[in-house]
Amino acid sequence: MKALTVKIPETLDARLRRKAKAGNESVSEVVRRALIRETDGDPVDFAKMAAPYRGMFSGPVDLSTREGYGGRESD
Repeated sequence: MKALTVKIPETLDARLRRKAKAGNESVSEVVRRALIRETDGDPVDFAKMAAPYRGMFSGPVDLSTREGYGGRESD
């Protein structure tokens, strides 16, 4: 395996060490997993990112149910 030296802030180091300890794994394993996720090239899952905001807005679930929209009267 190749070795890589990366400079990170102390706060990130502390977070990595806590995560590694909680998962009973090495800091290197946590960092490798994060690097794989970052470099996979998979598209961002918008639904997952938007999930915390679900239900924050009011209005009809299906906009086609709004009165005056989508009918012949709007032509």
